[in-house]
Amino acid sequence: MKRGSLLLAVVGVLVSLSLPAGAAADEWEFDGGGWGHGVGMSQYGARAMDAQGKTYQQILEFYYDGVQVKDMPSDHWTAQPERLLVELVTHRYWHPSNPDISLVKIGVEGAPISVPCSGGVGCVGGSWQINPGESWFYEVVPGKPGLCRFRHAGVGNTGEAPCSAEIRTAAGTENRFIVDGVKYAHGVVRFEPWGSGSTAGFHVVLGIDIETYLLGIAEMPVSFGTDALRAQAVTARTYALLTAIERGGSDGSDTYGPCACHLRASTLDQVYKGLQHEVPAWKAAVEDTARKVVTHPASKAAFDLIKTFYFSSSGGATEDSGEVWGGSTPAWLVGREDPWSVDPAAHNPYATWTNVVSSEDLAAWLGWDLVTEAKVISLPPGARIEFKGTKNGSSVSTILSGRDVQEIISAVGYPRGGGPLRTSPYISAVRYTGKFLDAVGHLFEEEIAWLANEGITKGCNPPLNSFFCPESSVTRGQMAAFLTRFLGLPATNQEFFVDDEDSIFESEINALAAAGITKGCNPPQNDRFCPDAVIDRGQMAALLTRALGLPPSSTDHFVDDDKSIFESEINSLADSGITKGCNPPANDRFCPTQVVTRGQMAAFLKRAWDRLGS
Repeated sequence: MKRGSLLLAVVGVLVSLSLPAGAAADEWEFDGGGWGHGVGMSQYGARAMDAQGKTYQQILEFYYDGVQVKDMPSDHWTAQPERLLVELVTHRYWHPSNPDISLVKIGVEGAPISVPCSGGVGCVGGSWQINPGESWFYEVVPGKPGLCRFRHAGVGNTGEAPCSAEIRTAAGTENRFIVDGVKYAHGVVRFEPWGSGSTAGFHVVLGIDIETYLLGIAEMPVSFGTDALRAQAVTARTYALLTAIERGGSDGSDTYGPCACHLRASTLDQVYKGLQHEVPAWKAAVEDTARKVVTHPASKAAFDLIKTFYFSSSGGATEDSGEVWGGSTPAWLVGREDPWSVDPAAHNPYATWTNVVSSEDLAAWLGWDLVTEAKVISLPPGARIEFKGTKNGSSVSTILSGRDVQEIISAVGYPRGGGPLRTSPYISAVRYTGKFLDAVGHLFEEEIAWLANEGITKGCNPPLNSFFCPESSVTRGQMAAFLTRFLGLPATNQEFFVDDEDSIFESEINALAAAGITKGCNPPQNDRFCPDAVIDRGQMAALLTRALGLPPSSTDHFVDDDKSIFESEINSLADSGITKGCNPPANDRFCPTQVVTRGQMAAFLKRAWDRLGS
């Protein structure tokens, strides 16, 4: 290619490049998959197994190794009416500046309900009547901790009594309780005293039996297949039973202190939504598996029950319970490969994700000044991620588990591409994005950022590429890569040199030679390129002058290049404004034999863009 036509091609390439939009934020990207703690049964995995014809017993046996599905005794205390206590609302107490934490809203649907009273407006025969459509409250009497009352909205009821009461449905009616907007069709709502002194108040619990309670569990989408729902019903029943027995004892007389209950209706135990979730598909799954529980012969719990932990999905492997929560791992909660969670039949929207943590937040979480490197050194299950960085001027490092990293992402991360944040211990890769860590504050920081934004450089520590190494010398192979990417030169199949076969820059070297920009390092044969040899400023001037098709110059810009074979090219480069010299502010010297650094190379190419591409 002739020099004139090369210049036209170069200018065309430069004009087509977009101006840099500014350096990207300094961030660490974590690749992974799944959602949840990763222990036990994957719900999306159960969905895929169901779609492939697996029974609920087979699903349970896959996720809980060595288990057996058995019947729970029908006369257990949890099966008796109103014996299982489920917390509906966390404790309430009077607070002078926040009345919302002192009351719960109560309503009914279907038919009136009578509630006990001890005086006050509307208290007739020792009871009030709550009618459908009315808004009532149960609250701590303002300024009187430990005393509560029912109050009809808009009516100044004055009855006061210790914070202990209950609401029952009337036999033979279609009553529905409404407590803080949630409907309940079964059992009895009880208000139980809580606390003492200035914070005395009440809990709200539902007395119910285990099988009726399960009808309101809302932990799996009802659109999942029949046996996936059945597997969920059995895991929910087993988890609830063992938890209730642990807290209530052999007869249920004990309760869990923080809630005066056996179970909480939130993710602290299991999500319970009452009537809202009593839909046909789920009710059928509960009824089809009535009394069925998961057991293991090595369990030391009552009836050989096990804690049937479950979660949304994995990224391809479940986790040891000990890995996630510490302690020993029972045989039935050992992590394993989980192809079902990522099987197409799972339709799992969380199968893979990329979540982001800023460099600043990651360093702060670790208690460091800067994180310089991160990599996955052990894949899931039991992923291990190694971090390196600096603290108070010293090098530091640590190895975290996938669960540790999940906690970091959950606290300070966000998903790449938007949407809700989903995390799990399944961490498969980590990489740095943004400005080079060692270019911050450098003389050529702006030029280095531009070079990276335009895709001309990726960094000096692949595959992470978090460093640019601005003070490192540029080799001839690296120079070939810089120029080939900068100019957008096409690849060629032609081989020009005998010594670049092992160079990672072989393709770029041949492209540069095909464009007539380089001839070799051993004239006159020029059959060698010397890719690992460093390049000096004079050689760089020659390469850039040829690459950009710069015209000859009659101006002598520098006092130290008279003996250089590249004097003409050096002066052409100075004419173009791409170089100013090596001794600012005088800049009457070029230092042609001085080795070119990567930072200087960034500056040269950025100035070439500014002079020829704008």
